[in-house]
Amino acid sequence: MTEEEAFEFVKHTLKEERITPYRKDEIEIVHSVEDCINCGLCINHCPVVAAIGVDRFTGPRSIAVELSRSPPEFWSTADKVYLCTGCGTCREVCPKNVNIPEVVNLVRARIFKHRPDLVPKGLHVVREIITKYNLAFEPWEDPEEKVESRDVRLERLGIPYIEDIIKTGAEVLFYPGCQAEELAQEVREAAKVVLSYFDVDFTLIDEMSCCGLPSELMGDDETSRKLSALLKGKVEALGIKKVVTTCAGCTSMLSKISQRDNWDIPIYHMVEYLVEEVGLVQISEALGSTSEFSDVTVTVHDPCHLIRHTSRRTMEDAIEILKAINGVKIVISEAEDSCCGGGGLVAYHSKDVANAVVQENLVAINKTGADRILAPCPLCTAQIEANLFRSGSSVEVDDLMVFIAKRLPKK
Repeated sequence: MTEEEAFEFVKHTLKEERITPYRKDEIEIVHSVEDCINCGLCINHCPVVAAIGVDRFTGPRSIAVELSRSPPEFWSTADKVYLCTGCGTCREVCPKNVNIPEVVNLVRARIFKHRPDLVPKGLHVVREIITKYNLAFEPWEDPEEKVESRDVRLERLGIPYIEDIIKTGAEVLFYPGCQAEELAQEVREAAKVVLSYFDVDFTLIDEMSCCGLPSELMGDDETSRKLSALLKGKVEALGIKKVVTTCAGCTSMLSKISQRDNWDIPIYHMVEYLVEEVGLVQISEALGSTSEFSDVTVTVHDPCHLIRHTSRRTMEDAIEILKAINGVKIVISEAEDSCCGGGGLVAYHSKDVANAVVQENLVAINKTGADRILAPCPLCTAQIEANLFRSGSSVEVDDLMVFIAKRLPKK
């Protein structure tokens, strides 16, 4: 038997046993679990455990332990591994830096491949949409209605409409992400206003496609990588030098795949780009001259995909931008960096869990006495806004780019 024949035989045997060999990048994740010292810090700090208790979600440590068993036993975690929001708090507090969020992705991928019957039904619905449209949300059936909805939102917010720009050779690709493309159009349009105001040479892609994060989170690694390759092809065809996005999840995913797949261009969240490339001086000059708005007290929510999967510096930059705006008073929420419950696709199959996680945020937000809460992530704003509304709170919610775009002087 040749070496190639032996390898094919082994692969066939593994397939029959429902075992998928680890890739090189996954082996490092597996080895990180060996460093776990069972201190329990991850359980004590897990927002899901705090919200629903260990009887329903036994916590990050129990998920990591499954890696010490044989892979076919991963399916025994299906009742809990899909309740993880992927916030990354466990990794942040772990004295050994065990990469639990990636462990969760690894286990979900094995369940998805070999036991799709154990994947929550709500995630299969999301997969059907992604497979059909290359987007995480079903596009508007009537394009004219989408335009009408956009125009109504912009008029209500007082944000001007700027025609889409699609061209090759631009300095920056603005990548809005699926949610801003289909559901939160005001975020997409606000970002265009901000980029145009500061004379950034930017383009959009002619046909929006997902970065692959939702597919990765449900365990569909094959689709996630196909979407990443599709997007890489579009980026290369445009010949841009930087990618800027307004979505926290897209920021973390694009940063990951650009390094993994050798994009050789930097990825920025819009906040990060404004501070590093436009500069606080120019931003302050523009926003500091605004006087037509009433004074407002704001508090800020830190998206997990920025502070734990990318860099906490991004939210420090966000505060600096807000300090430059006339009439804006900032109060800090006790739960500013607590998970909103919107991550990990949990709301698609266990909305009660996602809503339980966000309760800590709601209590803390109301205690601040703020008029408005801001977050640089459309997923966080949607999750927090829906729950504040249901609770009867008078606190309003804005995406940070919308808040900034409204306050830029008219050129």
